[in-house]
Amino acid sequence: MYSGYFAAHWSVPRGNHDTCAVVCVSGVLCADWTALMPQSIGALKGSCVRIPCSFTLGFLKSVDYNPCLKTHSCNAIWMRGGTDKRNTVGSSPSGNLNQKDCTTILDNMPTGDTYYLRLECGNCVKFNFGTPVQINIADTPPTPTLTPATVEVMEGTSVSLICSAAAPCPSLPPTLTWTPRLGQSEKGLQENQDKTQVKTSSLTFTASYLHHEQNISCSALYKQQDGKNVLSPETMSVSPSGPVVEGISVTLTCSSNANPAVKTYTWYRVNGVQMTSIGHGEKHQTQVYTDQRKFYCEARNVHGTQNSSVFELDIMCKYKMKYFGWARVFEYSSTRFKVCICLL
Repeated sequence: MYSGYFAAHWSVPRGNHDTCAVVCVSGVLCADWTALMPQSIGALKGSCVRIPCSFTLGFLKSVDYNPCLKTHSCNAIWMRGGTDKRNTVGSSPSGNLNQKDCTTILDNMPTGDTYYLRLECGNCVKFNFGTPVQINIADTPPTPTLTPATVEVMEGTSVSLICSAAAPCPSLPPTLTWTPRLGQSEKGLQENQDKTQVKTSSLTFTASYLHHEQNISCSALYKQQDGKNVLSPETMSVSPSGPVVEGISVTLTCSSNANPAVKTYTWYRVNGVQMTSIGHGEKHQTQVYTDQRKFYCEARNVHGTQNSSVFELDIMCKYKMKYFGWARVFEYSSTRFKVCICLL
C-alpha cells in the first residue's frame, strides 16, 4: 500500500545568493508534491533493505519545477526519525532521480525506525517529503510461505508447490531449499503490489504412492552483510511416519541449521489457542490421542528463538479397518499430502 499526500517544505532560489523557504500546506499548495513508498517494510538485522520509491513534483504560483530534474543533478537524502538533516543515514540510490525514481538501499540495518526522504536538485529544488516509511527490523527472518498447504491428488498426477520468502535485500536474497527434493524446481523474483520483492521456488513432481502422507517442507537461508547465516524456519519430523494409532508413543525430532548452533529445544502441544510445554531436547517421546495431535518445537541460540510450523499428526482410531470380501480398505483421513490408494 502506498502512502498518501502530506505536508512538506521546499525552497527556491531568489536572486544569485538568497533562497526563500516556503511551507506547503497539504492539499492546498503541495498536493502534487508526493513520494510513493510502502507504509512499512520488514528487514533482517545486519542486512540491507531496499525502499521502492517514486515521486512527483508539482506547480507553485504557476511555476513548473519538473524541468529542474533535467537541468540539475539530484540527490536523495534519507533522514531517520524526522526531517532533521543531522540524522541523515548512509544510502545507495538504485533508481534514477532524474526520472523520478527514488528507490534506495540502506545497508547494515541495526534497528527499526521511520525514514523521511529529502530531494535536492542544486538550488532549484530542496524538498522534504512529509510521509515516511517505517522500517521494521527483526532478529530472525520470517517463515517462508508454502502453497498450497495441503494437497489431495490421484497417483500419477502432476503436483506443483510454490515456496515464497521475503527478499528485502536484493544483493543477498534468501536461498530456498526443498526437503525432500522430489523433482525439478524453478526459482524467480517477484514484486508485491507495493513493489517490495519476494523470492520464489516452484517444485513440480509426479505423485506416487511413495509420497502418501509425506511431509514436504521449504526452508529459507538468509545471509547478513557480515557473512553470518540465518535460517528460517526450524523443521520437525515424527517417527513412525504416516498415520498412527491412537494411544501409541511417537518420537518427535526437531532440527535446525541455525548459526550459531541451537543451545536448547523446547516442545509444545497445541490445543486450540493454548500452548503447553511438554519437554526439552532435540528428540521427545510422547503418547498421542485424537485431542492431542498438534505439536511444534522452539529452537533457541544466542540471538533468540525460532519456532517450527505446527505439525498435526494423523490419528487413526482403533479397529478402523474394515473387510469387504477379498478386499481390505484402510480408512483414515489426512491433513497433509494424500494419495488415494486401493489395497487388494
